[in-house]
Amino acid sequence: MKPITYQGITFTSYQKTADYIGITKAGFAKRYQKYQAHKISLEELFSPENFHLTNPITYHGKVFKNHPEAAKFIGITLVSFNRRFKKYELGELSLDELFHPSKYTIYELPSYHGKKFASKQEAAKYLGINQNTFTKRLRFYHEGKYTVEDVFASTPYMLKMRKTKSVPIHYKDKIFRNQHEASQYLGIAQSTFSMRYQRYLAGTVSLDYVFRHGKHRPPV
Repeated sequence: MKPITYQGITFTSYQKTADYIGITKAGFAKRYQKYQAHKISLEELFSPENFHLTNPITYHGKVFKNHPEAAKFIGITLVSFNRRFKKYELGELSLDELFHPSKYTIYELPSYHGKKFASKQEAAKYLGINQNTFTKRLRFYHEGKYTVEDVFASTPYMLKMRKTKSVPIHYKDKIFRNQHEASQYLGIAQSTFSMRYQRYLAGTVSLDYVFRHGKHRPPV
């Protein structure tokens, strides 16, 4: 490479220059090619950061300070935007294609009892369910159909039990908003009522049995 002087220091090799900046030799070589083609400035060549992520991008008069800001505007992840940007630099995408809106909705991950997850994949792995199932739960959460507890139910059975407890129950001329209200009416613990009701749903006892007052042995 040709000697380059920066802040009074003259550099004559890719490796020494890369070491000075704190990037790889290959990374510096790519920068140097752009510098020679007058696509980046001397300051950008010696930037200790990934200048592609911090360079402003203008689109239809709107200036984005960096890649994260542009990605958020489009509604895609930073990784996806960086992938697009590489194609844009190679001339494979136009500026309009670079800023094309996402076909997918990105749902924000809620924290669960103080625990935060970096991705849907991490959350799904934590619960032991597949990512598609978790994504569906997350969508229902943002649509107001699920609570945070529903999203993070560890098994489909637990989720079903949670939803069942909040479903209205009709018995004769009465309507109970949930299992808690029904158990209070009977004067028994909610856990006892829940056990009875699950047997009713399984078809092993009648609804009349569920609404008997007090504790009873289930019929054989």
